[in-house]
Amino acid sequence: MKRYIYILLGYLLLGTIVSSCNRKSTFDEESFFINAIDHAQISNSYKWIVIIPGAGCSGCIQEGEFFMKNYVNNGNILFVLTNLSSLKILQSKTGVKIKEHSNIYVDRGNDFYLPTINSVYPCVIRMEKGKVTKFSFQTPQTTALYDLEEILENSK
Repeated sequence: MKRYIYILLGYLLLGTIVSSCNRKSTFDEESFFINAIDHAQISNSYKWIVIIPGAGCSGCIQEGEFFMKNYVNNGNILFVLTNLSSLKILQSKTGVKIKEHSNIYVDRGNDFYLPTINSVYPCVIRMEKGKVTKFSFQTPQTTALYDLEEILENSK
């Protein structure tokens, strides 16, 4: 009898683990970004918002910082720096003087810092007439920043 109880408990435990791993997050990242943009009173003139977190996937964040360095003078892009530990270190790494660029928003309140696993990745948000139309993350498996770079280079 004990054997059957252990087997039953084992199946219940296995079923619980499998079902919890298959659950998708119900968190609505798009609504989160819409609220953050509204709260920060972001201008409708930007076509792109690039969110660069201060901590997370180091290679991905370095790509975001490199992208900012190359495109900081593009007035169609707003760069949002969130969850930063040091502006001085970021300025030293990128060579970008943050206060000299009106299209860099320092998110001191971490309004753009997602409460999901994606918070560790840079994010590219496509804007049209002040509305979020699409967003994607720069991860080890995805190429959001490269895709934006291609769009920008092809529109010259």
